[in-house]
Amino acid sequence: MPFPKKLQFSTFVAVRSKRRFSGTLVVLSVSLVLYVIGLFGMLIVNTQRVTAYLQENVLVILYFDNQIEEESLGAKTDSLESLTFVKSARYITGNEAAFDYKEVLGKDFVEVLGSNPLPASIEINLSASAVDGRLSQAIEGFKAIDGVQGVDFQQDLVRQIESNKRIAGIILMAIAMILLLVALILINNTIRLEVYSQRFIIKSMQLVGASEWFVIKPFMGKSLVITLLSAVIASVLVYLSNKGLTSWVEHNFFEVQHIFTSDITIYSILFATIIVLGLCIVLPSTYFATKKYLRQKIDDLY
Repeated sequence: MPFPKKLQFSTFVAVRSKRRFSGTLVVLSVSLVLYVIGLFGMLIVNTQRVTAYLQENVLVILYFDNQIEEESLGAKTDSLESLTFVKSARYITGNEAAFDYKEVLGKDFVEVLGSNPLPASIEINLSASAVDGRLSQAIEGFKAIDGVQGVDFQQDLVRQIESNKRIAGIILMAIAMILLLVALILINNTIRLEVYSQRFIIKSMQLVGASEWFVIKPFMGKSLVITLLSAVIASVLVYLSNKGLTSWVEHNFFEVQHIFTSDITIYSILFATIIVLGLCIVLPSTYFATKKYLRQKIDDLY
């Protein structure tokens, strides 16, 4: 006896609603996992930017002979600022240096000594790559400049930055490995459960003569759509979260703004990485999960 039409329709709607709900849960689950990975990727990028910001604020001071003329020092400052590994250079006269010390000490030591012993100097901020890779070469080059009596730089700060950078790199690498493992397990289990809910459909298609690839193909196509949709959702969430968090950090912990500003290139690379990572996990999981139920006997499906 055939089912009444109303019952057939309600059954069809219930099945469709259940599948849509299940698909939505899969998209949300995969999106959340990819979101966490994307957020961690932005953490790595922002950590590198903080390190670069600190390195570019390392001060190198060149002290010159008092006999050298100001015009010559001005020319040397322009020459140093034109170097590719120099971010900025500022010429400070002996009188300006004395005024700065007076502000710090609260006393006019020039009146006490009767003369200004402070030499003229040039304060240099190097690029992050120079501090990270060739600081010693830059220092030796500065010492060879005509009229330079001495070169001073924040050596303890440089060592601290290098130490913290090395420790942060090890920690971030360990966390990245753990996150990738967790992502693999969570996404794989989510896809396996989704395929498991349709195991009888898979077996029915096989029993009526469908080839393995004919059965697997629609599941792979669905997984592809799920991955792309999840990657878009995760990327949007990462962008909004990074924007809000970095703005808050800059406002509360840094005097300079726009340290963490990311251009379209960074977000494009991040989006592509999220998609590739999602595809590398979701598609193989779908393939092997579907293949599993194709190999099983009907009695094993219950």
